Amino acid sequence: MAAASHLKEDFKNPWFLGILALVGVALAGTIWMAVVAGQTSPGLVSEDYYEKGKNYFHETPKAEQGPQWRLSLMAPPTPVVGQSQIYRLYVVDEAGHPVSGASVVLYAYRPSDANADFEVKMTQADAGTFTAPVSFALPGTWDLIAQVKSNGRSFDITQRVFIKD
Repeated sequence: MAAASHLKEDFKNPWFLGILALVGVALAGTIWMAVVAGQTSPGLVSEDYYEKGKNYFHETPKAEQGPQWRLSLMAPPTPVVGQSQIYRLYVVDEAGHPVSGASVVLYAYRPSDANADFEVKMTQADAGTFTAPVSFALPGTWDLIAQVKSNGRSFDITQRVFIKD
């Protein structure tokens, strides 16, 4: 009987109630985040992630040993949703000469929504200069990867841009 009345007194203590409420809120928040994570997009997803990961340690040292090209990706100063704007890539080989005749693709990844990802083939505007008009359908942060392929060699440059609404 004494234990039951002592338990009733504990439930009247404001410190006990506060700690109990804090644990309840933390538990509810954890459950909510688990539900949201299970129902939303996983973000940036590569379809061949296993092959890329398997080859990473074999390809990376080879690429770092050879002569490197210099790539510079130029985005518009204020990219805006729905506006087609020109993105430029400047490519110079290891000898400092502009690269011509390369195949260049610009990949746009939206970390928060893999369904919005797209790619654009860039065309050569001048020796060492490749351009592409790009229009983003959604605002927010985007990761751009420009990939240059020429004579069996491949070089990448990445850049993060924020697209205004």
